[in-house]
Amino acid sequence: MTSEGIQMEGGESLSDESIRRMRPVPEVVTSTGLLTRLLKALLACCFLMGFLLTGLLATETRLLFFWPSAALIGAAGVLAAVRWRWRVRNAPVEWCLASVLVFGGYFLSRQITSPVVSWAREDLFMMIGCGVGYLLTATVLSHPRWRMAMVMILAVLLLANLAVGFVHFHCGLWGFHLVPHYMRALGEGAQHRIGGLFINPNHLAAFLAMMTLLMLGLACFGRGGAVKRLLYLFAAIAAAIGITLTESRGAIIGLGAGGLALAAMILTILRRAYPHLVMKAALGIVLAGGLASIVLGAVIKDRLQNRFLSGEMLQGDPRTFVWRSVLAQSTEHPWLGAGARMFYEGCIRLRPDDAPSWMRDAQFAHNEWLQALGDYGWVGLALALIVFAVHLGNGWSYLHWFAKERFPRTAILNGTRLGLTVGAMAAMVAVLVHAVFDFHFHVPAVALLVAVLLGVLANPGFEGSLRRPRRIPGVRVLSKVAMLGCGVTLIWGAWTIGRADYFVERSKVPDSIEETEAGRASWLTRAVELDPANAQSWFERGQLRVKEAEGQPWEAGKATLERAVGDLQQSLKLNPYDFYPMLDLAHVLDVLGRHAEAEKVIVAACKAAPLFQQPRLALAIHWNRLKDWAAADAAYLWAYDAKAGIYSEECMELYHEMLRAAQSEGPPP
Repeated sequence: MTSEGIQMEGGESLSDESIRRMRPVPEVVTSTGLLTRLLKALLACCFLMGFLLTGLLATETRLLFFWPSAALIGAAGVLAAVRWRWRVRNAPVEWCLASVLVFGGYFLSRQITSPVVSWAREDLFMMIGCGVGYLLTATVLSHPRWRMAMVMILAVLLLANLAVGFVHFHCGLWGFHLVPHYMRALGEGAQHRIGGLFINPNHLAAFLAMMTLLMLGLACFGRGGAVKRLLYLFAAIAAAIGITLTESRGAIIGLGAGGLALAAMILTILRRAYPHLVMKAALGIVLAGGLASIVLGAVIKDRLQNRFLSGEMLQGDPRTFVWRSVLAQSTEHPWLGAGARMFYEGCIRLRPDDAPSWMRDAQFAHNEWLQALGDYGWVGLALALIVFAVHLGNGWSYLHWFAKERFPRTAILNGTRLGLTVGAMAAMVAVLVHAVFDFHFHVPAVALLVAVLLGVLANPGFEGSLRRPRRIPGVRVLSKVAMLGCGVTLIWGAWTIGRADYFVERSKVPDSIEETEAGRASWLTRAVELDPANAQSWFERGQLRVKEAEGQPWEAGKATLERAVGDLQQSLKLNPYDFYPMLDLAHVLDVLGRHAEAEKVIVAACKAAPLFQQPRLALAIHWNRLKDWAAADAAYLWAYDAKAGIYSEECMELYHEMLRAAQSEGPPP
């Protein structure tokens, strides 16, 4: 503020003394006001704790470690809905809220009507958790102090991820996981790539890319002195180095796109505020960007060169085959999509014939835009693009408003809201470009951060009478109803489905080596009772009962196998697309002498996975049991020619046993 004071509309001027006299007298805090403050503090604590736990634990595509966070975020949503009216400093832009409500309504309807409930709920609960985070950030927790509290949590998560990355890289413990008794799942290609708290290095890279640009935005335009800005800059540099150690090519490309967006925003603001500094700033940005690229490239030159020039970057990159599968699925359901997470099925049934045999089940499209197209159709993809476009457009409008209206009144070109808006927009550009190559939106830790940044862009902090928000009828009421509904659903899901998931996982981690299959099946029984719609629980209990029957006398074992048949049939009733339960069911039916039923199940499995060896091998074993040597011989040779899921040694060993049995005409092996 200058000594001349603030220039008012109509030419009037307010001096500093006049402003001090106009300061309002502190209000007496009533019991109602105190209760409101306590309620707001409680819901803020619940959400911030949920935000922290999500970043620490919910770093994979499963919901198992997301449930504690879901309960806390749900409690925050319910507490926010208890008080119908909240006083906020700035109102969110209702066009942004409306776009999210339409998007969420459509995706929710497709998740509810999806063919496989247990697959769809993975998208459903993650989406409604992100919905609560978005609405809270845009409304009740829109004050800069709450947003800075979120930034502090993100800083803690950044340090935690870099610390675990240090354990991975420096100590060589590539399987280290934060949760005891668990190991970070790694494929051969993920060795020597840090993952931090995340299972997948690419997902850590997405988080680090957003953190790099968010911290740079605060360093450039955030409020604070030189020390604080240097800390922001140090955090950004550390995150950028972490990205290079993940060797994520998609994240590096996304970081470059986000960096260009950040540079464009800096120059745009300076062009309106200080035009004479634009060329100097442009030169500084070019020099800083070039220096950063040289330094980071020199740090891990060999690692990046090997990664970029590896065979995956050539025509045989598995992503191209996965993209062809999801495009084939989208042609079957072009407008509304196949359903939430239905690419679990499409990646197997629609696998290209020329895909390399070593390529595993993709499960995800490795391209969020194609994944949305396959699962939710053109309608879902269009709504997702509209949401991001509306929020980025709103953030851009805020930058112009700040430079055109606020800066001339205050002569101040920084602030928490401005720094967060600039950083959030650059981070959003980076993560959207990165989404062309990976599936990080299906990881709660990344998805919730994206939702929070969208909440920042929905309410960047427009002020003044010259910027009147446009009202859309029903948006505020629907937002409050959505907040309450999502919060209650999250709490219910954590108490029921979350406990069931715990019981399922408990069955896989026995108390001792001596724990029998029957003891492990008891945990699955509790899971099935809590969550009877989960096909995987029925399947795993059926598997355990098959193992349990192996050491029993025939009569007792037969009864156990009959119960296993019931479990496997129920699993297929809930999920008729998974060929793994089909194979187990066919095996049990053959053992029980129900050969005609077994053959039908095997044929269905061959249709569900037409290129995979396991269903073909099951058909060969089926004919082997029936001593139909000619059919078994043809099936074994057919299995040997499979192009996916290949176990060549096992297949040839069984084939030779069949030939010996056929020569002796003895009992089947």
